[in-house]
Amino acid sequence: MAKRLGEQLVEAGLVSAQAIEQALAHQQLTKLKLGDCLVELGLIDEASLLRFLAQELKTRFVSAEKLSKARIPPDALDRIPVRVAERGDVLPLAVDAERKLLSVVMAAPQDQALVKELEVISGMSEVFAYVGVRAAIHAGIRKHYYGDSTAFTALEQGQRPTRSDVVRVQSAYEGSDSRVGGRDESSVSRSSTARTSTGVHVPGLLSSSRPLWGDASLPETVGALVGLLEVGRGAFRGHSARVARQASVVARSLGLSPKECAATALAAHLHEVGKPSEHHLTLPLLAQRPELKAEAKRVLRQPARLLEVARLPSLVFTLLGQLYEAFDGTGVPNGLAGKDVLQGARVLSAVDALADLTRNPKNPLKRLLTQGEALDWLRGQAGTLFDPDVIAALRQLAGGEELRRRLESDGREVFVVERDPLVRQALVVALGKLGLVAQGLARLDTTHDALAAGSVDTLVLSLGLGVEPIAQLTKWLRGRSPTAALPVLVLGEPTDGAARATLLDGGVSALVPSTQDTEHAAKTIQAALLASVDHGAPGRVVLGSFDELSAGEVLRLLAEKRKSGRLTVRWDTHEGWLQLERGRVIGAVFDGERGEAALGPTLSMTQAEFQLDPDALPMDLPNVDVPLDVLARQLA
Repeated sequence: MAKRLGEQLVEAGLVSAQAIEQALAHQQLTKLKLGDCLVELGLIDEASLLRFLAQELKTRFVSAEKLSKARIPPDALDRIPVRVAERGDVLPLAVDAERKLLSVVMAAPQDQALVKELEVISGMSEVFAYVGVRAAIHAGIRKHYYGDSTAFTALEQGQRPTRSDVVRVQSAYEGSDSRVGGRDESSVSRSSTARTSTGVHVPGLLSSSRPLWGDASLPETVGALVGLLEVGRGAFRGHSARVARQASVVARSLGLSPKECAATALAAHLHEVGKPSEHHLTLPLLAQRPELKAEAKRVLRQPARLLEVARLPSLVFTLLGQLYEAFDGTGVPNGLAGKDVLQGARVLSAVDALADLTRNPKNPLKRLLTQGEALDWLRGQAGTLFDPDVIAALRQLAGGEELRRRLESDGREVFVVERDPLVRQALVVALGKLGLVAQGLARLDTTHDALAAGSVDTLVLSLGLGVEPIAQLTKWLRGRSPTAALPVLVLGEPTDGAARATLLDGGVSALVPSTQDTEHAAKTIQAALLASVDHGAPGRVVLGSFDELSAGEVLRLLAEKRKSGRLTVRWDTHEGWLQLERGRVIGAVFDGERGEAALGPTLSMTQAEFQLDPDALPMDLPNVDVPLDVLARQLA
């Protein structure tokens, strides 16, 4: 007998048995499906449920966010009458008349009888069904069939009407006032953040569901705004975003905490705000032209003055204030030297100089250098202008190995928290050899922001951190729908049976007995990550440039791994994208051109920045069908 959805979700670690009971009680009141009840009550987030369903049903999913942005052609809507769409909880997405293929999103794509009915009604030979939640499908029907432009507003804002039955069920399970209307929507929200579904109160830093330094989308928002300011700056178009991305990667490789990495990225986005446009102030330029140091001192605090009302983290402005401090103490404004300069500032100044040497023809050497030439020149300045450790990390990352691993793993990242630096580094290296991206941290509290932001894909904790702190953290993670299925592994084997039971009962995924055999430990961690991927764990957007990996190398890797998603390429004012499906290009657009005419121009931007979104779905009709390896050979 097939297992019910609730049992499957509990086994996958996405919800607790208590959450299923709560949803079933709600189902009796509303007559909704179990999955819709779980989402409506906030016991599981929409994306986690859809990823699981898509994996189980061997299809892909469409989130409410993507559905709200979909451009659905009238011809697709005409294929399915609105009454059929409403009755079957189905929304057409695209139609390929040549292949007689209709793409739809359905609440129940496993309903083969309905799929066959849609084939007959639409006159198509095949209907390909994505999975979506009913609320999003109904909003799509209202928007595209009835022209209701506000249909997705409530969903986009994360708001749902809080009916009295919802309040009553939540109250009963939270042990609070069960009177109908006893609490408003805001009080329900506050209660849910103060107590997990397991009943464990979360102390201190873990009590927030958002990162402590600010909104998780802040760097992206700031980057987009600064990018608009740089549109007319010629060679400097996109400069700040490029520096932010590379500085963030270098900072992670050097072991900076997620909070410090985020602050470094924000500082990089803002480091040119208010600066003169006639020249690009960098440490090499100030060393070559000391008369500019006075101007550097004057403009150094411009970002802080212009953005003082923005309430950004103070660390960001501290980093910006040390941008021109040299490693040997000859910089400005305070002549700080060595490790008196914050490591994030040392990273930022080196990455900024690298970008200047490779992209700005007016750099101190008066000519554009290749990446290799620029790195050789920077190595000559290590110990004087720049931190040797930062330059070494830059040279290592410039080989493209880090970016290659991110593309292979769809941007997923392993966090290793281990106090012993030798064990920590050995495990990070062993994971890297397996093609995984790993970040090593020394303290448990440094992971809090990353966990709250949902940017951790596998968490590895040393037993030396303490049984109780690990158990408490794990219970908190299991009580939040975004992290309920997060693989949590513990390095070390408790000698006390009670301690072992505490960890496993608290939700630890596995114990890795020996920390000495790092190769075995790395393989155990890899297996846990792959298991979460099999259960539909999401990928992450991967940012890179063809300076780090050539366009041909990127396409070969994506072809070899049969990747899907959208590859967006940008250079100066030009932008193109390729829609990928299992190692093939099925869509291409470049500056208004579509299909095969867009392939050449998109791939000719050999110095471009790119991003791969592995979860991006094709929302337009296929307009090309070319294997990626064929394109890679053309670029060879």
